[in-house]
Amino acid sequence: MKIPSIISTNSVKLLSGLANNDDSLAAMVIKDWIGDGATVYTYKKEGGKDDAREKAIEEFGTGAVWLFAIPAIKKFLEATVYPIFELNPKFDPRLLNDKNKLQELANLAKGKEKDLFDSLDKANPVVKNFTNAQMYKGFAVGKFLVATTAAAFALTKIIKFKQKTTTDRIEKENQNKKTKPLLNNKKASDNINFKSFMDSTKKKGKDISFTGGLAEFMYNPIKNTMILDGVIATTRLKEARKEEIPEVAFKEICQIVFIYGLAKPIQLAFEGIGKLIKCPIKLDPKTLFSENLADSIKNAKPSFEMIKNSDNVLNTLTNLDVKDSAISLLENEGLISLTKDKSAISLLKPIDEKAIKGAIDNFEDMGKNIQNLKGSKIFKTVAVISNILIAAGIMGVIQPKLTILLRKMLYGSNVNPAIAQQEKQAQSKNNQV
Repeated sequence: MKIPSIISTNSVKLLSGLANNDDSLAAMVIKDWIGDGATVYTYKKEGGKDDAREKAIEEFGTGAVWLFAIPAIKKFLEATVYPIFELNPKFDPRLLNDKNKLQELANLAKGKEKDLFDSLDKANPVVKNFTNAQMYKGFAVGKFLVATTAAAFALTKIIKFKQKTTTDRIEKENQNKKTKPLLNNKKASDNINFKSFMDSTKKKGKDISFTGGLAEFMYNPIKNTMILDGVIATTRLKEARKEEIPEVAFKEICQIVFIYGLAKPIQLAFEGIGKLIKCPIKLDPKTLFSENLADSIKNAKPSFEMIKNSDNVLNTLTNLDVKDSAISLLENEGLISLTKDKSAISLLKPIDEKAIKGAIDNFEDMGKNIQNLKGSKIFKTVAVISNILIAAGIMGVIQPKLTILLRKMLYGSNVNPAIAQQEKQAQSKNNQV
């Protein structure tokens, strides 16, 4: 796939990841980085150095684990454990749920993929009392649990550590002040009217099956991070010093709403505007910025018609020549992939027939407005970047400022009430010495 000179291949790949609010972490990573930087700056400017240091440790530390730990641990297990048991980590165990579909895939598969499907019912070469199919299922669940649990453990340690840095700083400073008079007893923190806000919630866990909700979280990176976000929220509320519980709860609510909840609606709103101005932007940037898009859509029209009218999309797809424009366009959209030797469509992951037909509608819409392709490229880029900046701005600037406003309303100061209370208690002990 060639990319026009106005935008590089790597830029297109990045834009593609940022545009995917369904199952890509790219947008969340950028939102988190921008938001965290703005958060630390805002608290340093208006909340104090202790507040800023705690936020830097907590936001960047938890962010790194939250976004990268699970995929990193999974890739490590795939590279080290899977080869021992002669398993292919690219095979998606969700395919094992439907025996009839599995047999159809086995009949359609070619080359090494055909060999893999044929070996599913055979005993695993290392653990003879389990079939390869059972091993794939067990490893998928185990990989998910190990990665998520390890990441959750690291997150709790980071959250506890950030508060310890403040405690250690206060204790050290007051050790040096024991023989000196206190500075100004009329600091803003002394005038704070502390209140207690205790609110605890318990959620009962549910057993989830491999074919149900578990698979959704296992194979969707965004939903997998939601589990960690639950761990972060729970740990933050549990470890929060009682004076800061309201602002911790407020921050977590904002996280859920603006990082998870609004990303897709904002995307859909921009797509609606694109349709109104006849600059459709539903296609992936890898498609919009591909060379000769108009010709590709025109050449793919007969194949698209066959797929749309087919009762068996998978069978129709596999009967197309892999050099067909329809295959290339659907591959750009991330809806299908080719085998390693590029000789056939890969069947190691589920193919969403409904999504493919929906994509064809988007291609046809773009074909009708191909004269506005340049406008679609520009508007797609603006829409993706705007979606990122809206969330990052709310989380990094508006949310911290509202939190500081909340402090002023509740405690009469922009100082972190928990840190102020720690300092007050330490000074009180010094006065008694």
